[in-house]
Amino acid sequence: MTIEQLTQKFQEIYDGSPWHGASLMTLLSSIPAEHFTKIVTPGKKSMAHLLEHMLAWRQLAIEVLKGNKEYDVPINSDKDWPIPKPVGDAKVHYLSKLSESQESLLSLLKTKNDDWLQEQTPNRSYNNAYLIQGIVEHDLYHSGQIGIFNSLLKD
Repeated sequence: MTIEQLTQKFQEIYDGSPWHGASLMTLLSSIPAEHFTKIVTPGKKSMAHLLEHMLAWRQLAIEVLKGNKEYDVPINSDKDWPIPKPVGDAKVHYLSKLSESQESLLSLLKTKNDDWLQEQTPNRSYNNAYLIQGIVEHDLYHSGQIGIFNSLLKD
């Protein structure tokens, strides 16, 4: 995949028209604000937990794109699964944080060329193409969970 294709994929799943259904922002926009922080018993997590986790991995990609070789998100750490602490309305908070991370990711991806994709990701055993494609897939995976959580919380 090329930088251009990855950028298009990021945009499509974020707020475009992906083949599988609703984009992340379409899904989140349709969810009542009070659902964002409610714990869902099967997973014992809230949508806010999932969004914090998604944002943590998006931040890793942002730091890699910036060339920060020291930044890391150890799997199953507090950095991987931060405790949600939304400021004000949780829905507004997470829509804003996702928008900021999306803008950063797309802006930084545009500064890279296809050769950068083949470089090894710092602190990982894979290349940058794998990381960026992984972030896309990670967002999709957790979007599905958010949709399920929302269904479970409906009265």
